[in-house]
Amino acid sequence: MEFVLVNKFFRVGKTEVSIQCDKPLTFFTRELEGDRLGDTDETLIEAVKEILRTELDPTSAIVKNQEQLAKTTAALEQANQLMEGMQKVSLHNTDDIEELFARLEVLEKHNGIDHEHEDKAEGREEAPHVAEPETHPAEPAPVTQPVQPEPQPATEVATNGVPNVVVSEPAPAQPTTEQPVAEAPTQPAPAVEQPTESETEHEIPTPTSEASTSENNGGSNNE
Repeated sequence: MEFVLVNKFFRVGKTEVSIQCDKPLTFFTRELEGDRLGDTDETLIEAVKEILRTELDPTSAIVKNQEQLAKTTAALEQANQLMEGMQKVSLHNTDDIEELFARLEVLEKHNGIDHEHEDKAEGREEAPHVAEPETHPAEPAPVTQPVQPEPQPATEVATNGVPNVVVSEPAPAQPTTEQPVAEAPTQPAPAVEQPTESETEHEIPTPTSEASTSENNGGSNNE
């Protein structure tokens, strides 16, 4: 019996397939799980025929399902073995990576020690950096102008009593330096004694004595 594909269309979650045979004239329509529109016509016909065999002979369908289950179990065991092998390889790779890191650390330490020995042998040790003190320009000291003394005329007394004026040359100016001014200690001024009344009486002449003297002088003049 040869079947041909008559119709196929997709419903929600299922694909409905119809097949037909001319001799004898038979027609079957079954639903397949999922979207099977992309499959070929032969694949869809075989899927429908498999459903028909299961319906007509359940025993053969059970045997076939058992065979399919055995195949699936074998594939699962093989997958588990592959997974275990991958885990072992991963652990081995991890150990190799850790060992590689340890060797790299030892190599870096060894290279650092070699570099230190080379620097000491060649005398290329870095000298400590000494910070140079900052120098500020000193401010110039104030310059004081020398004070020139005014020339004073010197006088000499001649034998004839006429003073001779001699102009002396001014002395060379000496540079003056600022000296600190020392404050003179303040002393109390001496107290002025006031004359007493008895002393004033003795000092002032009495009018009687002056009159007597004038009379005496007048008498002498008359004589």
